[in-house]
Amino acid sequence: MSCALRSTLRLSSGAGAASSIVRSPQSCLIGTSLSPRHTFVKLNRRDPNHVQHARSLASEARSPVAPTSGGHPSHKVVIVGGGSAGQTILHQLWRTGLFAQGDLALLDGSAWHHYQPGWTLVGAGLKTKEELRRPLPELLDDTGATRYARNVVEFKPSQNRVVLEDGIEVAYENLVVCPGVDCKWEKVRGLREALEEKSGRVVSNYSFESVSNVFPAIQSLRSGNAIFTQPLGVVKCPGAPQKAMWLAEDYWRKAGLRSDTGTSAIKVSFATGNPVIFAVPKYAAALNEIRESRNIEMLAQHNLLEVHSSNKASFSVPSKEGEPPRSVTLDFDLLHATPPQGPLDVVAKSPLADQAGFVEVDAATTRHTRFPNIWSAGDASSLPTSKTAAAITAQAPVLVANLVGAMKGGDAALATYDGYTSCPLLTEYGKVMLAEFKYGGQIKETFGNLFGIDQAEPRRAFYHLKKDFFPAVYYGSMVRGTWAGPKGWTFSSPHGASARTTRSLSTFTGRPSAAQQCEATVSRGFATSSARARDMPARRPRDPLANNPHAKRHPLKSGETFIVRPPPTLSSPESVISDDSTNEGPWLPSASGSNAAPSHLPPALPPRTRSAQAARSAESKSLTADEISLIRQLRAEDPIKWTGNQLAKRFGCSPTFIRIIAPAPKEVRQVRKEHEEARKENWGMNKRLSVEGRKARRELW
Repeated sequence: MSCALRSTLRLSSGAGAASSIVRSPQSCLIGTSLSPRHTFVKLNRRDPNHVQHARSLASEARSPVAPTSGGHPSHKVVIVGGGSAGQTILHQLWRTGLFAQGDLALLDGSAWHHYQPGWTLVGAGLKTKEELRRPLPELLDDTGATRYARNVVEFKPSQNRVVLEDGIEVAYENLVVCPGVDCKWEKVRGLREALEEKSGRVVSNYSFESVSNVFPAIQSLRSGNAIFTQPLGVVKCPGAPQKAMWLAEDYWRKAGLRSDTGTSAIKVSFATGNPVIFAVPKYAAALNEIRESRNIEMLAQHNLLEVHSSNKASFSVPSKEGEPPRSVTLDFDLLHATPPQGPLDVVAKSPLADQAGFVEVDAATTRHTRFPNIWSAGDASSLPTSKTAAAITAQAPVLVANLVGAMKGGDAALATYDGYTSCPLLTEYGKVMLAEFKYGGQIKETFGNLFGIDQAEPRRAFYHLKKDFFPAVYYGSMVRGTWAGPKGWTFSSPHGASARTTRSLSTFTGRPSAAQQCEATVSRGFATSSARARDMPARRPRDPLANNPHAKRHPLKSGETFIVRPPPTLSSPESVISDDSTNEGPWLPSASGSNAAPSHLPPALPPRTRSAQAARSAESKSLTADEISLIRQLRAEDPIKWTGNQLAKRFGCSPTFIRIIAPAPKEVRQVRKEHEEARKENWGMNKRLSVEGRKARRELW
């Protein structure tokens, strides 16, 4: 190099092996010893792809050295896939505090992590695809997980190993399989070629390469036929294909190209391989009503088969009973195609798969039905619910609680998954229908239960959830393991802290965590449906004297440790606890018989009993028998008006004294208690945390 070196960072990437990153103003040289030979790659700092490759290599070099088992690297938990499910489960496992450096491993060869639910916003011109992705190694910075930047090519469940692309076999104690699903573009003839054409008449929100072409195609279309397709079978976010249709139609309507009456310049059709527009009847009825009001054609049971170069598309439609499906061809000027989707071949051809090719797991516990140390969640699992990111927020805590319970030798069915999933359906710019349901299409609405509103009605508040809140909370909390969907945020102590506890919003809403049954140190981890967790002890806050520099620790004969912080009036930091066998403290009679209190101790606290407080209050103002009688009379006549505070203010005594001599009737106390409980339900997060913290401190002291 012709320029001076600015810095050198030494990286350890193997036993006794090291590599270095040498940085210069314009470029950097990276050497790694991850392979038998040292590889040096010259990287241009201005090229984001090269910089990302550098980060990936550096991340692998920083990864802890994994222990070996039979000559293979081994980990307690190996997670296949670094998508929404893999990242969420990895971070939630790490936050339990039960795993050390290198106990967890992530297997994924991708360089980037994409927020795919946001691609609908990209296709509507509301966001860019670049702002919805993050370098995959950056998401692992706050964990001690080992990352293998290679994909899995074979599962060996009988040997508890997986095989990577370069032939390395990684051993595991528990395996979590969540690599997602694959877009089968090749199943629609001519689709991939049509997407690559410069005409831009065929677009799709389901590819990072093609999503940026969707909104320009919508803007450029001034007349003709626009067809939006949805294939039969599994689809990532089943509502996404029609979201593109609703937003495009709304854009054309605002541009004056569509109208409810008369002839529109653009005809909009929704061709779905399913018999209905949406699987849940409540939302299907609402969506059909909107569709009819906006004059959108519904082509039910039209499954896309082929895209022709002549701007024609062929669809498979059912025939009469006993006859094979027939094919119909439709003309289009714009085609938004959703590709058929299914499990990855490496999963479908493995011993883990069911008949459909997905990882065969129990619908309630997420545990494999045949291999007890294998788990799965997200799109790759056989869980019979819609495949959305919202579903993962409910699946991940259940999987983590049950996996940890199984590792501890306890119950592996501590938590159960009820099939919850959510689909924010963008029906127009500025409004969203928030569909929430569980197994069997049963409604499970968050805001409907809290506020009694109908979530089948599109609302602007839900639009801002979809557009602004969800993308921010996804990278800020969900993939960091601190977001539990409708149950709110989870709060956790740093890994390695003495308490090693986690807290969630369920702590304050009366829904205790099932993870408490796995391990006492994993208290209040993730809210689940397990009722047995109610029997677990409450969380204890960290002792404020534990790390105080002035605190003294005194082991007792009972095996306990007494921690005391000397008062600030003490002239020297010597112990204020006697170390002799008599266990005499400065506040106890000494061996010499002297009961005098040392001068450095603070004054004695006043009595805390209600009777003693009332006596002190009465001493400040002596009340006559007539005044006491009048107090009781007023209290009995109108207990709502003459509260303890009002009477205390009138007669110049304390409210405690009033409540002792003239307590409110039982009925009034019950009504006030109910009002107080109703008021607590409207508390915000900060208020709940403050009250819970004060309560915990009182219990501790």
